[in-house]
Amino acid sequence: MALTLKIKSKGIFGRNKGINFGELLKNCGLDYGKYNEFHILVNREAEQNTAILFNPKRIGRGIFFDAGKANEGEITIRLNFPTTPSEIRDFVKVAKEIERQFGKAFLHSEEEDKGYTTASLESSIDDMIRFSLETLNRQCTENPDKQYILTLALFPWFVEKNKRAEYKECTSLDDFEEKMHSLQAGDYYYAKPSLFKDTNSGKNLAFYTLTDDCESVFPIHADGFLNMNDVKIHQGHIRFFLFEEKKVVDGIYPYDAFMDYVWKNVAPFDATHVIVPPMSKDEIFKFIETVKK
Repeated sequence: MALTLKIKSKGIFGRNKGINFGELLKNCGLDYGKYNEFHILVNREAEQNTAILFNPKRIGRGIFFDAGKANEGEITIRLNFPTTPSEIRDFVKVAKEIERQFGKAFLHSEEEDKGYTTASLESSIDDMIRFSLETLNRQCTENPDKQYILTLALFPWFVEKNKRAEYKECTSLDDFEEKMHSLQAGDYYYAKPSLFKDTNSGKNLAFYTLTDDCESVFPIHADGFLNMNDVKIHQGHIRFFLFEEKKVVDGIYPYDAFMDYVWKNVAPFDATHVIVPPMSKDEIFKFIETVKK
């Protein structure tokens, strides 16, 4: 579910005023990035005039921003539901800032086939919050045997069973917002795989990299990423990078063996991921020795 707004400039005498992206970010208190193929944000990069906007002080699911037709006086923004009250307010703030920079603008919702003014959009905030809550309740009830996944601003969230049960009947979005922000506000590296096909065996391989002395989030199983193309992973491997030495450690090692080795020290992150505490260079080589035995 989404709310997509096309915002068109009412340029005087047909002349359209462009958008100053840096000014928009500053005035709305937002940062930005683009998604890689696993829906993990690459910070401070855009993709063909599109970007994902997010509020670092209250990180939600991200606001899609498309300036591909900015020269024609049109900007598109999109808000995914369910989302947080803070992000709904940020979405309205972005719409108002675009209109301010355009001078005057038309706002049109694609899903509703309905026009808005920024004033009517702002007056709809409570309705959008209620709709977001209803959507969360409903989605947590549907397909109970299927993993519930929400794409967030920075990475996917594989929602835990206890949270899903809680959100089926929750009457406010307070915990939902707090949980979403706390997941994304941590100072850690969110691991992403590199995928390769073994030309000899035809097997699909997933390679992960751990950097020494860096707290990281890793999937419990090597295939535990958001698999947009439904690629079957046959084997998982891990390699290591020494930051101070700017050096890759020789060799690749079984992913399952790595997860078994660190398991006693990990903390839960979500339903399919754990937080791996920083591993020193010495600890990395201890693991390698256990694999070689």
